[in-house]
Amino acid sequence: MPDIAPLPAVGEDARFLPHDELRGAPHVVVDGPRLPSTVLALSHWPEAGTPDAVAADTSALIVDRYLGLRHAGPPVGALTNNHFDEDGLLALWLLLERPGPADPARGLALAAAEAGDFRTWTDPWAARCALAAMAMAERPTTPFPAVLRALAPEADRDPAGAIYLALLPHVGRLLRDPERYERLWRPAWRRVEADMALLDAGDATIEEVDEVDVAVVRAPRPLDALAVHPRTARMRVLTATPDGGLVLEHRYETWVRYVSRPLAPRVDLTPLLPRLHALERRPGTWRFDGVRAMTPCLHLAGPDGRTTPSSLGAERLLAELATFLHEARAA
Repeated sequence: MPDIAPLPAVGEDARFLPHDELRGAPHVVVDGPRLPSTVLALSHWPEAGTPDAVAADTSALIVDRYLGLRHAGPPVGALTNNHFDEDGLLALWLLLERPGPADPARGLALAAAEAGDFRTWTDPWAARCALAAMAMAERPTTPFPAVLRALAPEADRDPAGAIYLALLPHVGRLLRDPERYERLWRPAWRRVEADMALLDAGDATIEEVDEVDVAVVRAPRPLDALAVHPRTARMRVLTATPDGGLVLEHRYETWVRYVSRPLAPRVDLTPLLPRLHALERRPGTWRFDGVRAMTPCLHLAGPDGRTTPSSLGAERLLAELATFLHEARAA
């Protein structure tokens, strides 16, 4: 293993600190943006400054690669993140606990981080662990009083740090005995199973349109991404429902620094909106969230901002998208 001199060493006694308690202390940011006193980023966020030597698709895998190197830099004792999600939780756990390569919890942590961020998985336990981890952090489902206090309406600070502190001691037990946490993952997993059954029976379909990098999902209702994303490598997903609902979503992989394979860059679809408005025969406003959003959507919105049925149909929207992208490439 080579010495990577610029990389600081995470001390054996390193601990997590909420980002609003750093007070300028040097720290390692794990799965988040670079902060003013960051000395090392182990994050797939764009422009975080993660070293190329450890770059990977998820922050958990970045941490895993970092732990596989020797570090000649000065030790750092503080770890932080400014938001909560499954990848961040599992990446922090890996960096603090450092399970060995043969420990099944290590592999499951890496797979669950991918399921949490990208909704892709091959092992159903990875998806279930991701669902349980998120349920632990949400007010309606968490069993932890500290999380409830952090999420209380009267709380006056960012809850992410308190949630990490509450959940990090439980991650190892979740990974080593996920069945124990069935009441946390079962409700959401039941929906995923129902959506997969629709696809298996042909009552919902996925058609890939390579020239526009779109997977067209035709289904009686919007399907959970955990049922869809493992079945397609396309980075745009158009969901069409019988009521005329049309939602084109850019996947999260296109927002992060994704390195395992090249992905087509996002294209700002805002200039397409006037054309869609001219064609639309139903009430509503065509909207695009913008390329900087984590998972931006193109859809017809009603007065409340929610998706409302469109008159266009999937084929017409795809045709307009193809023409727009062709013109954008030619410009």
